[in-house]
Amino acid sequence: MKNSYYAVANGYTPGIYSTWKECEKQIKGFRGARLAVFFKFKKTLSNSSQGTSREQTTSKRKFVTSDDDIAKLKRYKSTLYENDCANKILRDFRGDIGAPIVYTDGACSANGRRGAKAGIGVFWGDDHPDNIAEPLKDGPPTNNRAELMAVIVAVKQAVNKGLSCIIIRTDSNLLIQSMNNWIKSWRLNGWKTANGQDVKNKDLIVELDKWLKRVRFEHVAGHAGIYGNEKADELARKGAALYNS
Repeated sequence: MKNSYYAVANGYTPGIYSTWKECEKQIKGFRGARLAVFFKFKKTLSNSSQGTSREQTTSKRKFVTSDDDIAKLKRYKSTLYENDCANKILRDFRGDIGAPIVYTDGACSANGRRGAKAGIGVFWGDDHPDNIAEPLKDGPPTNNRAELMAVIVAVKQAVNKGLSCIIIRTDSNLLIQSMNNWIKSWRLNGWKTANGQDVKNKDLIVELDKWLKRVRFEHVAGHAGIYGNEKADELARKGAALYNS
């Protein structure tokens, strides 16, 4: 009997999935989704000189990239084939640089006004023990500050796990621009902007600067149905609800 399992290379949460239902959840609606289907089958090897035969379990991989190919996969029934190959694929498919993908978000009700409540969200995956939904614990409650703190929390989690690199996906354009472009000039200017003013949320920016070599930042569209981002937003809003001024 042929079994199959699915390795999601590019999706909301890359990894190995044992059923099509689990896999589809990670790729449906994801632009540029990419996965590999692994088929486990047995073949008989014969030894003509000794008149004996034996069975060998092998696997065959098929990469799937088009919507048509993805639709065709629904006919397969699958079970996870636990072996060294599956573990290797799991490692390899954590983003194109071999790093886990984590979604972060910040939320703030009444942002910039009296009575504001801010929270952070960190999403590693469904039911993951490192998912975080916490109130912002330091500094003024603002959305931008919560966005930065969520990243700091995620990076520190990665460091504690012994991970050398992590991919942060966020819908914050400000955070992406800050980390990928502006931070270099800020550092050279003593954490001053081009106008000579202190960089906003300087303490968090300086903290993140320590970890930049461990992080790659990727932007995703907000409120566009991207599963990981929606989950991070949900966690951040839960965290904001716990905020006490």
